[in-house]
Amino acid sequence: MANELEKSAEASIAKNRTLFERICMYVPFYRGYKQKNLRRDEDRAIRGVVAKVLEACKNDLANAARATVGDLDAMRDMERIRAKVDRYCIDVKKSVNGYSGVHATVKILESELDRVIEWDAHLIDDAELLKEQTEALLANIDSGQPFKGNMRTIEQAVDDLINTYRERDNIMKNLNEED
Repeated sequence: MANELEKSAEASIAKNRTLFERICMYVPFYRGYKQKNLRRDEDRAIRGVVAKVLEACKNDLANAARATVGDLDAMRDMERIRAKVDRYCIDVKKSVNGYSGVHATVKILESELDRVIEWDAHLIDDAELLKEQTEALLANIDSGQPFKGNMRTIEQAVDDLINTYRERDNIMKNLNEED
C-alpha cells in the first residue's frame, strides 16, 4: 500500500512540473536544488496521506466512544486513546518538511531525506494497520462482542506509532547519530 501511495505522489509531482522545470532538470546545480524540493513535496504528500488515515481513525474512535457510556473505566481509556491519536495527527500535520534551505540552522542531507521518506512509508503502513484495528473495534461493538481487548491493542499501536514518529523526528532534527 505504501509503495502505491509513494508512486502516486511521485507521478503527481512529476506530472505537475512545468516545461521550464523539466528543461532545468538537466542543469546540474538546478537539478540538485529541484530534487530536494521534490523530495520535500513527496515527504509532505506522504504525511498528508498519513494524516488522512489518522482522521478516519479518529472518526472511528469517536463512534466507538458511544459504546463506552456507562463504563467509567472504558470511557477514560477511550478518551486517552482518542487524545493520543489526535495529538499524533497534529504532530504529523505540523512536522518539519524534508528539506533545509541554504541558510537554515539545521541542514538536511539527501541521504537523510531518503531515510525520512522511508520512515514516512512505514508511517503509512502503520497508520493503515491502526485503521484496520479501529474498524475491527467498531465491528465488535456493532455485533455486541467484547471490545476492551481491541482498545488495548489500539492503544499499543498508537504508542508504537508515536515512538516511530519520534525516531523520524530525530532524523529531521539531526539528533539521530546513525550514519
